[in-house]
Amino acid sequence: MRYTHIAFDIDGTLIDTQDTFTYSFSKTILELKGEVVPPEDLVRYFGLPSLTGIEQVGFPNHEEALELWEKYYREMAPEKSVPYPGVHEAIEKIVAVGIKIGVITSRSRDEFEYDRNLDPWRPWLQTVICADDTVLHKPDGEPALAFAAKAGVSVDRCLYVGDTPMDAQCAFNAGMDFALATWNGNNGDIPAKYRFGSADKLLKIILS
Repeated sequence: MRYTHIAFDIDGTLIDTQDTFTYSFSKTILELKGEVVPPEDLVRYFGLPSLTGIEQVGFPNHEEALELWEKYYREMAPEKSVPYPGVHEAIEKIVAVGIKIGVITSRSRDEFEYDRNLDPWRPWLQTVICADDTVLHKPDGEPALAFAAKAGVSVDRCLYVGDTPMDAQCAFNAGMDFALATWNGNNGDIPAKYRFGSADKLLKIILS
C-alpha cells in the first residue's frame, strides 16, 4: 500500500451537508439582511470556512451572523446531514489494515466537535486539522502540510480525499496526492490523481 495516512475532508466528502449548509445560510441572510437568496445560489460558498462566507456575503456584524448561522445549522443538521452510503464500512476496512486516518476541514474546532455524525469515527481520527489550526486555509497548502507534520509523516505517504477545487488545490500546493469524491455532483472538471463515486471505488484506490 502506497499510503500510510488518509486525510478526509468532511463536508461533501464523508457527510452530505450541502443542504444543511445552504438552507441555514439562506435563512440567516433573510433574517439579518432581509434578502431572499435561494439555497442553490449559495453552493459556491460550500467548503469555505464559515467566517469567509460571512465576509463575502457582506454581513455588517460578522459575530452576530456566525452565531445565528450556527444556530440554524445545528437545528437543521439532524434532519438534513447524513453520511454518504458505505462511508462507515469503508473507514472500518481502511483502519483494519493499519492505515491511519484523519481530517483536514474548513470547519472550526467547535464545528468539528459538536457534529454527532462524526462520533463513530472519532476514536480513529488520529490527526485533525481544523480552520483554527492554520493561519492560511484551503486552497493554500498549509492545512495539508500541517496534517503531515502533525502526523509525523512525509506528504508523499499521505492521500487527501475531498470534493471541491479548494481541496484539490490544497493537496497540490502541499505536494500531496488527491482523490476526488464525485458523489455530490458539483465537482465539474476538478483535477485529481484519483476519482471515485462510491465507497467501494475509494477502497480500491486506497488498498491497491
